[in-house]
Amino acid sequence: MFSDMTVGLDIGYGVVKAVTASNVITFPSVLGHAREIKYSLEKIAQEHPGDQITDDEGTWFVGDLALSQLPSGGLLRLQGRTANKDSLGNQFRVRMAKVALGKLIMGKTGGEVIHIKIATGLPVDHMREAQALKDCLLGQHHVLTDMTDFVANVTEVMVMPQPYGTIYSQTLLPGGELNRAHQHERTGVCDVGTYTVDIALDQNLEYIDSASGSVESGVYTAQERITAMLEAEYGEKPLYSDVERVLRTGKYKAFGEQVDYSQEVQGFLEPLRSATLNLLNTKWKAGSAVDVIYLSGGGADLVFDEVLAAYRQTVKVPHPQLANARGYLSYAEFVAAQPDRL
Repeated sequence: MFSDMTVGLDIGYGVVKAVTASNVITFPSVLGHAREIKYSLEKIAQEHPGDQITDDEGTWFVGDLALSQLPSGGLLRLQGRTANKDSLGNQFRVRMAKVALGKLIMGKTGGEVIHIKIATGLPVDHMREAQALKDCLLGQHHVLTDMTDFVANVTEVMVMPQPYGTIYSQTLLPGGELNRAHQHERTGVCDVGTYTVDIALDQNLEYIDSASGSVESGVYTAQERITAMLEAEYGEKPLYSDVERVLRTGKYKAFGEQVDYSQEVQGFLEPLRSATLNLLNTKWKAGSAVDVIYLSGGGADLVFDEVLAAYRQTVKVPHPQLANARGYLSYAEFVAAQPDRL
């Protein structure tokens, strides 16, 4: 019975992550208008449960279903550099939030109303949009997917700088209690995402704005160069999943054989690594005043060695891609347990 629910929701540029006290879901942050599938529709739908959502603008394919069934020109992604990014970005985030809630709460019929609290984040330099995002998420939303039908009544929305979720994942326990084992006075975080790298500094649970910031770089800089290389080599644009595989393993399967592009990938990662180190140096200089630096995000593994070499107090958090969402949830639980303190 879902009478009340709290969700930690990280709507990333590359992947959406949503966590509750008992569930975790992730899916690629991409969608496109649905198209007719002429064969094996039922089997495909079973393999991608909750990846079809219907709203006032029609039916959409989302996540892995969109990536596998839609042409690249029909895919929409969340990006922070478009001219009308505030309104269009928040529309995209709301749709992604509804998909995430639909995946968390499957099997409902008849439009049951479920009360939900959401804790989420925005890139540090986009926090001016926080109130607009709250306004979009608050209230009632009809969640109609191929797997569920209910009304999400969002009663509260907490929006924080995106990487602060990682800090809360370390300074708070999953139930919202203070983590007594965390003894650091100044806690830094570097969150390496798809389109932004964000850093934030916390001093005894106080956000230090002047030492926090974003740069619009990210894993996409390497993804784009891998895509261009493969397209030039083979005369066709590679699938997103193939680009990701090359990025993570250095290997590409062409004509049934594995081709090694490890050396090229290392070169393609240089802009991401340089942008990350430049942001850290700009805000924290040598970093001697920062007690610990937590590294998180989907790109954490890609920059870890370089960041550790420059800042020896760096720690890559467990399951770095989920750290923000887990921290958002812990913060929401902390607020619920101690409402008079904040």
